[in-house]
Amino acid sequence: MFMKAVRSSNQANVPLRQSKQQGTVEPQIPIEVRPVALRDLLPLHSIAERFSLDLPFGEMVDDDPMSVGMRQLVPFMRHDHPMVVARADRRLLGFAHFQVVGPDQRWMLAGVGANMGIFEADPLWEELLRGAIVTAGLDGTKRLFARLPSGCPVIPAARRVGFTPYVAESVWASTLVPVAQWSWSQRRGVRRQTQSDVWSIHQLYMAVVPKQVQYAEAITSHSWDLAVQSVPGARVAGWLAEVDQQVAAYARVLSSSTAHAIEVLVVPEHREVFQQLLATVFAELGQLPARRAYVILRGYQSELGAVLEEFGMGLHLRQDVHIKYTTATTAAATSNVNLSPFSADVKEPSAKRVPTFIRKAHPDPSSDGVGMP
Repeated sequence: MFMKAVRSSNQANVPLRQSKQQGTVEPQIPIEVRPVALRDLLPLHSIAERFSLDLPFGEMVDDDPMSVGMRQLVPFMRHDHPMVVARADRRLLGFAHFQVVGPDQRWMLAGVGANMGIFEADPLWEELLRGAIVTAGLDGTKRLFARLPSGCPVIPAARRVGFTPYVAESVWASTLVPVAQWSWSQRRGVRRQTQSDVWSIHQLYMAVVPKQVQYAEAITSHSWDLAVQSVPGARVAGWLAEVDQQVAAYARVLSSSTAHAIEVLVVPEHREVFQQLLATVFAELGQLPARRAYVILRGYQSELGAVLEEFGMGLHLRQDVHIKYTTATTAAATSNVNLSPFSADVKEPSAKRVPTFIRKAHPDPSSDGVGMP
């Protein structure tokens, strides 16, 4: 949990580089990076350049920075939305906010924003992330994570402060839950997750996920508990497919009022059960009020994209999951971590697919928060 009592403040000098003149370096401006305070709330609402991250989960919540900062400052509430801001000469320049997730309370980068006018925001984001790392370390956090879509302008700053990619992801989407051809005979071997399944799911994770990814994530069996969620207020459900009384595939679903996000694990030797599992999940989700559907595939599962295309889903975006350790000893041990790549047979999305959209610009300071993409 993010402790409000721990308040670090970092002083830094940020170079002012004009956005369209990469080689031009202007005089530096001194800034202060610190946790959000009450006086920052109103200026946060007027931040024009925003990027929502941790996709697709970030698209399922209200990530207006003013609302996030307010939740962080309200007394007697869970403070699981740590935010750092940068100020210079009494002016708020930008923010970076995180979501505290998992049993070990790790930090996931949820969004950044800046008001830098004609100047580049990249140096500012570097100092914001650096300040967040310090704050997280003082709070006892060992790992920070960031899902950064391909082409995201935050990537260079994140890499400079030590965020390292360790696995690739593709996010598939459809505007509504796909209609699955489904029968009771297909449901044989597929059932809902119960509390007693936690250990079996964790064993499936250990068997399916590459070792370098397991080392980076360092998750325990408690992470598969249905009470654990990465989206505030979301409902969590799980489905398992069994072969010879062994769990061969698993789907974890987080459902908000606007969307479903589905994460999957499938034993390579039993890829055929994936379609059966997904058909069952879609059939049950289709009985709920209409909302978008996302499926996240990791690089070592990329061949399952062909099954998602059969369900009418389209490639929404590609991204890399990054990790940053706050302890030097662990950081040295991760120098050999390799990115799990996508295989070459991932198909390009067709024109009718859902577009990628990660940038949230609000030039009008009176805008009523952040809309869904």
